[in-house]
Amino acid sequence: MKRIDNETAASDRSRRFRPTTALLAIAGWLVVSPLVLGTAGVTAGATSAVTSGLVLIVLAGWARLARNRVPPMLLALAFGGWLVLAPSLWEFANGTDAWMLVPIPPSAVTEPAPAILARAEWNSILAGLLTVALAGSVLAVAAGCRSGRGPSVGGQHRRQVEASDGQR
Repeated sequence: MKRIDNETAASDRSRRFRPTTALLAIAGWLVVSPLVLGTAGVTAGATSAVTSGLVLIVLAGWARLARNRVPPMLLALAFGGWLVLAPSLWEFANGTDAWMLVPIPPSAVTEPAPAILARAEWNSILAGLLTVALAGSVLAVAAGCRSGRGPSVGGQHRRQVEASDGQR
């Protein structure tokens, strides 16, 4: 009976959602998004996306390796907030450059600048909201574990296991 429970627990751990993996995916997207979306000409947006993406890759790696995920996730939460606020604070709209980081493709010549700016702004805002949600969920779980409550499903399972061990 004990072996089956251990195998079930191991398979549950392997299928469990990992916020650090999702954060790595968001960070990777931020690094390549200026090229994919064609927003490399918006210097403020491209700089914010690539820099934040690289920092989030480091923070996700740190959170994955660390015993205490709270410090890297607090920093990730701050970077998520930055990504949400960056379009309005850093004035993406002032920013299509005279020099491009990447040569202009022929299709971009006819595309209006507001569409490019909108893509850069929404990319930053949506990536920021996802980052805030992921980091916030990890911090909420960590706060629940510290207070002794833990996740309700895990708490119920622990009580059931303790009760079944007491009956033997």
